[in-house]
Amino acid sequence: MNIEVIRVALAAYVTVLAKSADDTDRAEDRVTYEQHLANSARIFLALESSNPKETMLQLVRDEQRFYGVGFLSGEVGSAAETAFTEYASIVEDAM
Repeated sequence: MNIEVIRVALAAYVTVLAKSADDTDRAEDRVTYEQHLANSARIFLALESSNPKETMLQLVRDEQRFYGVGFLSGEVGSAAETAFTEYASIVEDAM
């Protein structure tokens, strides 16, 4: 498992997610963005843990389910969802 590749991919995802949160004009989406950002912090902590593989995979799978339930509106929402899909793919390939 290449932690550095995963770390760089996580940073790219969080960058898009934060920009999408800033750029959304949908007040009802702001809470969802904050939840995704909080979950990203948990994923980062998993990277730094003594057993990152299992913990991170579970958190990424949980986040995949969360994206399946919550819909983020507009182009900024699509950008965030696409960025997460790309990140999840990198994590799964690296494991």
